Amino acid sequence: MSWDESEAREHVARTEKLLSGLDGLADTRAREHAMDALHAMAELYGECLARVMHHADGPVTAAIASDELVSHLLLVHDLHPDPVEQRVRRALEDVRGVTVLEVRQPEARIAVSPQGCGGPPEEQLTQTVRDAVAWAAPEIEKVEIERAETAQTTLISVDSLFRGPQPAGNR
Repeated sequence: MSWDESEAREHVARTEKLLSGLDGLADTRAREHAMDALHAMAELYGECLARVMHHADGPVTAAIASDELVSHLLLVHDLHPDPVEQRVRRALEDVRGVTVLEVRQPEARIAVSPQGCGGPPEEQLTQTVRDAVAWAAPEIEKVEIERAETAQTTLISVDSLFRGPQPAGNR
């Protein structure tokens, strides 16, 4: 069975909900036993994944790490081949108005420059940055957002957009 990205995300959400439900079990022994079994299975799968990554070559490793779901599994087991700074930069490369200033675990410094008309509000841009960093590099504990200096822009008057060509003597 192969899931598409939407199905994978749904399964991750379902799994997280099931795992968080274990904390609510009244039977302490049953809860501890279930948690121990889950940790043992995660360690076993992590070791198997480490062996797969050990045997993979450069292009195969890159292909494995580029899969969103597998990438997060690699992160869980500290096996991701890409350094944290590269993952942060890649996650933000398509976000307009964002510049990565510095990534030094456990912190990232990001400059945001709101894009004005047509761009998202600053609060939304900031949340987009935080979400992207958390997704790509969960080991980053703090995302420091700085407002970037914006360049002086020249405004074009609305009237000038609707004027037809001017005769040479009226310019």
